[in-house]
Amino acid sequence: MTQVLFSSFLVAMLSVPVLTLISCRWAKARALPAVLLMGSLAVGIAVATTALYGGQKFVIDVSQVASFSFALSVDRLSAFFLLLICSVSLPVILFSSSYIPRHYSGARRHWLWAVLPLFLMSMVVVVTASTLFAFLFGWELMTLFSAGLILIDGDSEERRHSIFVYLLMMHAGAAAVIGAFLLFLPHAGNFAEMRASATSMPPTLRTAVFLLAFVGFGTKAGIVPLHLWLPRAHPIAPSPVSALMSGVMLKTAIYGFVRFAFDFLGGGPSWWGYLVLLAGCVSGLLGVLYAIAEHDLKRLLAYHSVENIGIIYLGLGAALVFAANHSPVWAALALTAALLHCLNHAIFKSLLFLGAGAISDAAQTVDLEELGGLLKRMPLTGTAFLIACCSIVGLPLFNGFVSEWLTFRSFLAGSEMSNFSAAIILPLAAGVLALIGGLAAACFAKVYGVAFLGRPRSREAASANEVPLPMQAGMGALAAACVAIGVFPGLVLRSLGKLTAELLPGAELPQAATSLSGILPWIALSALVLVASIAALKRTKRLTATWACGLSGLNERMQYTSTAFSKPLRKVFSQVYKADRTVEVVPDGTPYFPVSISYRSVRTTSFERSLYRPGVDAIVAAANRLRQLQTGNIQIYLLYIFAALIALLVFMRFV
Repeated sequence: MTQVLFSSFLVAMLSVPVLTLISCRWAKARALPAVLLMGSLAVGIAVATTALYGGQKFVIDVSQVASFSFALSVDRLSAFFLLLICSVSLPVILFSSSYIPRHYSGARRHWLWAVLPLFLMSMVVVVTASTLFAFLFGWELMTLFSAGLILIDGDSEERRHSIFVYLLMMHAGAAAVIGAFLLFLPHAGNFAEMRASATSMPPTLRTAVFLLAFVGFGTKAGIVPLHLWLPRAHPIAPSPVSALMSGVMLKTAIYGFVRFAFDFLGGGPSWWGYLVLLAGCVSGLLGVLYAIAEHDLKRLLAYHSVENIGIIYLGLGAALVFAANHSPVWAALALTAALLHCLNHAIFKSLLFLGAGAISDAAQTVDLEELGGLLKRMPLTGTAFLIACCSIVGLPLFNGFVSEWLTFRSFLAGSEMSNFSAAIILPLAAGVLALIGGLAAACFAKVYGVAFLGRPRSREAASANEVPLPMQAGMGALAAACVAIGVFPGLVLRSLGKLTAELLPGAELPQAATSLSGILPWIALSALVLVASIAALKRTKRLTATWACGLSGLNERMQYTSTAFSKPLRKVFSQVYKADRTVEVVPDGTPYFPVSISYRSVRTTSFERSLYRPGVDAIVAAANRLRQLQTGNIQIYLLYIFAALIALLVFMRFV
């Protein structure tokens, strides 16, 4: 029965684009694509839930009727990521059912509904593939369809440049992934054979596979310094697409890395884990620091994806270190924390991007400097966005707290290990995670305070209204998931415990993980009672004007801006930003009584300046030198051909 359900899910997903293009001429069928797609995703959720909680495995293999090896299978690891894709995408599509008609019309709307299910389908193929060809087929389509969805919003020069950077880095990462797969050949063509052959690999070959997988999947995940594409591509996509790219697509890279590092290779030496830990620390810290300096909301959220991918890599690195030091219980805890944070990040980051889309729809901008006072005008959006902010900074009773606390607990367990390096490095990583959490809290205090509180800073923000009901429902569903997992983490932890037991044989979750399931509901109940008591005491309201420091009244110019809010932190971490600042005073030489003062600050990330810029400059310089060969003279070109023929004849003579 489950096999039939899985086949029906795949057929339904593939039929949505066709039915969308057929029905595009009928005005009454405009809602059909969203309904069909949500129905297909609901079937996918049923398939994933059955495999994850029931442990059933099923395979669809078309290799016998095709000239290539193409098979899809669902085990517990695939089922978890399939559940992540379908359950998060469903409310995003519900949001899109109202968002897309309000922002797109004609051919662009039809092509958006046609490409969107193909993009989701490509991610499904990636996490369910069981052969090399099927995985790489889905991996490449995922990149191309996401680039096509970005192009739907226009093809300006800046947008084309950002997409070029995106495609360049994605194909560079794909080359590393292909290299990791090819090292298993010719002895292995499907995942089962790769898993069996990995045990007999020499250590150097295993290390090569691990490093290629680390670079290839790290590029797609957006770890520093391979993150260059992420803050360029995510902000320019339509908001629902940004939610899917940041919340869902990045997790396919985590899936690929977990499949290689834990399933195929079965772990490795300690330095593998230390390398992943280092990548997590650098990505988490730099991601949140770059986000603090941004005032474009979508670009800020893109950098927070880098930060949260760093947190996930911290958990994965700790799991590899524990496994290498024969501590399977704590390895299971760290791996569970990383996988749970994958799900949590998918939920609250998708909610944040949908919130950014709602803000853009209502206020016509996502520039924090032009927002303000939106909570009074958009109460439901503001509440959902607040829940997402509490989740991403890891406050208790929200889902981000559970996964980050489990990561903390696994790091602290490292101090009990007999290995001296692990006993020092893992607790230090806990300090890094604490710093990341504190900086994230400061950043989202800025975001929510500047955007939703205070007074409007623009005419559009002052006239903003709540978004339509389907958009509210999509955000509400994700917000409810943030609270549900935060209060009842056992709903997910039990299934993740079975998954980690398969990836780490002989391991089971320690009491530190399972005890949360009994504690958090009581904390939530106590919090509800406290809130109800405070509300009862404040039934009588007294409204007074806000104190204006002796002035006649307050206005929007007296509020903290986004830039001013982050100034102290940007000053403390000035070496990270390395901004070029210019101040122009008119007339020149009159600092005390100027007519006007203009200030300009151009910030580039330190990695762009120190790592990528020299390489780009060298390539451009070499290209300019090679351009001298193209004189435009046909006689010179004939001379090149003649010289090439002579060189070829000489080569063949001595071969």
